[in-house]
Amino acid sequence: MPTATLEEMMEMIYEKAPDIVLTDFSLNDIKVDLPSPYTVEYNGGDIANELLARRKNFPVFIATSLGDDAARSGCDVKLIFEKYGSFKESQSENDSPPDTQHLTFADRIYYEVRAYKKSMDDASLEFDALIKKQKNNELSLSEEERLAKLDDFIESGLDSRSRLPDALRDTTTIKRLDSLISLAEKILEKSKGKS
Repeated sequence: MPTATLEEMMEMIYEKAPDIVLTDFSLNDIKVDLPSPYTVEYNGGDIANELLARRKNFPVFIATSLGDDAARSGCDVKLIFEKYGSFKESQSENDSPPDTQHLTFADRIYYEVRAYKKSMDDASLEFDALIKKQKNNELSLSEEERLAKLDDFIESGLDSRSRLPDALRDTTTIKRLDSLISLAEKILEKSKGKS
């Protein structure tokens, strides 16, 4: 069951750590068939938008019979699937034969999760290898830049809100450059004094 507030829902999602989120769009509609009062202040699009704001490229899908409403509300249309038809996995005798060039909804979910996990795993492995080189002071400038990009990618895939701001990264880099320039100037001054 959805929680009352979006923030509570996001906490629940993070606590359960799912591989994918599939949500109905009309979560905030009045539900009279439920035993207790049902008050939800957000819709499935709000969940999708918040998840993607926090975790870039996370596999999230919105299932709805109100696709037009979901699209008009600002949901990414690539995330919207009609409830009736999208989930049908078996053919009836009146259906045309399956088209091998088109994925079923279950296939799409499977491949989306697989691609997301692979991109995160690949980035993590490369990140770990570069960190090992960094500890041995063996990183080239291009590898340092790649390390920063990987760090950004991994953080944005896990939780963008905890990501180190670019300004702070730049500040750290500038301080390091200033320190190197200062050291170089001191060396130059000493070498001038000796000549």
